[in-house]
Amino acid sequence: MPETRTFLLEIGTEEIPAAYLEPAVSWLAEELKKKLDAIGYPGNPYGGVKRMWTPRRLTLIVEDIPLMTLRKSYLTQGPPAKVAKDADGNWTKAAKKFAERHGVDESALSIEESEKGSYVFAKIISKEEKTYDFLADTIPSLIFKIPFPKRMRWLKYKSVTFARPIRWLCCLFGDEVVKFQFPELTPSNQTFGHRFAHPEPIAINNPEEYVQRLKNEGFVFVDQNERKQQIVAELSKAAKKLGGELVENQELIDEVTNLVECPKILACSLGGFTDLPREVLQTALAKHQRAFVVEKKGKLLPHFLVVTNSAALDPKLSKPWFERMAASRLEDADFFIKEDLNKGLGSLVEEESRVEWVKGIGTLSDKTRWLTELVTSLGTNIDGFDKETYIRAAHLAKADLLTNLVREKEFTSLQGIAGAIYTERSGEKPEVSNAIGQQYTDSPTSNESAILAISDRLLNIAATFIVGKPPKGSSDPFALRRQAGAIMKIIIDRELSVSLPAALDRTLRLIGKGEDKREAIYTFLVNRLRLFLTDQDFAYDWVDAVLAVAGDEPYDAYQRLAAFRELDKGEEFRLVAVGQKRVANITRNTRNTPLPDDSLFDQNEEKELWEKANRIRPNLESAVESRDYRKALELLLSIRPAIDRFFDEVFVMVDEEKVRTNRLHLLAAVRNEFLKVADFSRIVVEG
Repeated sequence: MPETRTFLLEIGTEEIPAAYLEPAVSWLAEELKKKLDAIGYPGNPYGGVKRMWTPRRLTLIVEDIPLMTLRKSYLTQGPPAKVAKDADGNWTKAAKKFAERHGVDESALSIEESEKGSYVFAKIISKEEKTYDFLADTIPSLIFKIPFPKRMRWLKYKSVTFARPIRWLCCLFGDEVVKFQFPELTPSNQTFGHRFAHPEPIAINNPEEYVQRLKNEGFVFVDQNERKQQIVAELSKAAKKLGGELVENQELIDEVTNLVECPKILACSLGGFTDLPREVLQTALAKHQRAFVVEKKGKLLPHFLVVTNSAALDPKLSKPWFERMAASRLEDADFFIKEDLNKGLGSLVEEESRVEWVKGIGTLSDKTRWLTELVTSLGTNIDGFDKETYIRAAHLAKADLLTNLVREKEFTSLQGIAGAIYTERSGEKPEVSNAIGQQYTDSPTSNESAILAISDRLLNIAATFIVGKPPKGSSDPFALRRQAGAIMKIIIDRELSVSLPAALDRTLRLIGKGEDKREAIYTFLVNRLRLFLTDQDFAYDWVDAVLAVAGDEPYDAYQRLAAFRELDKGEEFRLVAVGQKRVANITRNTRNTPLPDDSLFDQNEEKELWEKANRIRPNLESAVESRDYRKALELLLSIRPAIDRFFDEVFVMVDEEKVRTNRLHLLAAVRNEFLKVADFSRIVVEG
C-alpha cells in the first residue's frame, strides 16, 4: 500500500448563521470527495470525509489520502477520421498536430466510433502528481464556491464573498502546512480557541490531534455530534438538579448545537408565569430565549434552562439578564391572552369577512363557511362522528388567526393551539377545542379533528391550483405536497372512508370555480397517495397495481396493499402476474365484452377455467364488498393453476371467429375478476 496522510481543512470565520452550517460543510465534503475520487487508487482510495462545524469554523478531516495521485489513462477526441488519414492510411498533418498538441506520439492515436461518427482519439496518460500540489490547487476554489443563502463582502475585492468574514485558514496534509494563495490570509497550522475562554492561537502539529487539542486547550467542542450529546446530558443533569425532567425539544436542541462552541447550562427562574398556558410559555421561551422548560409529573416547574456559549460565564451577572428578557416576553404573552379572551373568538369570526384568504378565491369568512359545509361529503359513513361538534369547531377554527397572540411574530406557530386554549377557557366542549387545536397536525386524535384537518388542507390545495400556483419542480412555496401527504396519512391512520373524487368535487362546487383544474388536482392527490404508500415500504409495483383500480379511496387502497403484504407469496404473485400480463396483452383491444358462451367451449381447460371463475365469483364479490382483501386474494390465487393450464393447452387466436371471440371473452371475464382487487399485470416480473 502506498504511504498516506490525513488532511485537515478548517475555515475560521465570524459567527455563521446556524442554518447555514450543515449544508455548507456537506457541500464542501461532497465536492472534495469528487475531486479525491478522481485521484484515488484502486481498492481503497482514501478514508471517509469527516464533517465538523461550529458557528466559527467549518472543518473537514480526510484520512488515508495517498501522497501521490494515480496515473490514469483516458481518450480525448480529435478531428474526424476522414481528415485524419490519407488515401494510403497514413496519419495526416491534422492528426499529427492533434497528437503534438496533447504531447503524445502517433502510436497513441486510434480511430474510434462515437455517436457523431468516426473520429481520431489520442490515449492520454496523466502524469503522477504530488497530492500536496493537488490540494493546494483545489482548496481555494472550493472555499469560494461554497453555496450560502446570503453572502457578504468584507474585503476590497468584489469577487471575494462568503457567509461571514473568513479570519483564518488551518490547512494540513499530515504535519505539512498546505500553502495556497488566498486574499489577505496565509494558510497555517494555527487555529483559535473559544472567542472568550481562549482567543489565543493554538498550533496544530497534525490533523489527528486537532479535535482533542481544541477541546482541551481551546474550550471548543468542534464535533457537532459530541457537542449535541454534551448539551443533552448537561440539560438533563440540570433538570434533575431542579427536581424535574427536561422537556425535550429536538428542533431546539439542533439549533442551539449550531449556536455554541462550548455549551454551559444556566438555570433561571420563571417567576410568577407558570399559570400561562404550557404551549404559550414553551413557545415564548424557545423562540426568544432558545430556552428549555422542566417538568415534574407532567406539570411545568418554575424554572427554565438556557444553553450559553461560555465556560467562563458568571451566573450572577448573566442569570438576571435572561430572567428579565424572559419576563418581558411572557408579560407580553399574558397581556395578549387577556385581551383576546375579553374580545372572544365569536366576535373575531365576524371580522373574518374583512380578511382576504386567497386573492381571487375569497375571504377568511368564505373559507370558514366552506369548512363547515364540507362535512356533507367528508363526514358521512364515519362511525362515531359528531356532526355538531365538527360544525362548531369549523366555525371557530380560523378565528384565532385574528387574535393578538397569533398575530405576534413569535407566536404565529400557535395558530390552532391558541384557538383551542381560548375555546377551552370560554367554556366550549372539550371535543370542539380538541378539533381546533389539532387542525394543523397530521396526527389528530378524533374523527372530528381529522375531518377538519383534511378539509382545511383540501381547500388550500384547490384554491392554490385554481389561482395557478401549483408545485413546480422543486418549488412548492405553499407546501402543498406536504399538505396532500398529511391528508393521506390522516385518512389511513384514522381508517376513514373518504372518496377523493367526491371530496374534491364538493370542494370545487363550494368555491364555485376551478372545474378546469379538477383533473390536475386529482392527479396531484393520487400521486401524493402513491408516494405515501411507497414510503410505507409497499413495493412500488404493488402500489401501481392497486391504484390502477382503487385510487379513489386512500384507506381502501391501503387495505388492499396490507393484504398483499400479509399474504406475500412472492413466487405465487409472480406466476399470477405472468398470467395476467398475457391476459392483458391478448385482451388489450377487448372492451365491454359479454360473458363467454360455455356451449362453444371445446377443450377441458376452457371449461375448467370458466367453472373455477364462476365458483369463486360470489365469494370474491362478498370479500371485496366487506374489504376482506386477504380472502379475495386467496380466492384469486386459487384459480391461477387453471389459468396456467389454459395457456399451456389452449390456442386463443384460432381462425374460427366464434371460437376465437369466445375465448377472448373468457379471458376478459377472468381478468375482470382480478381487477376487482388489483391490476396484477402491473406487477413487475423479473427473470
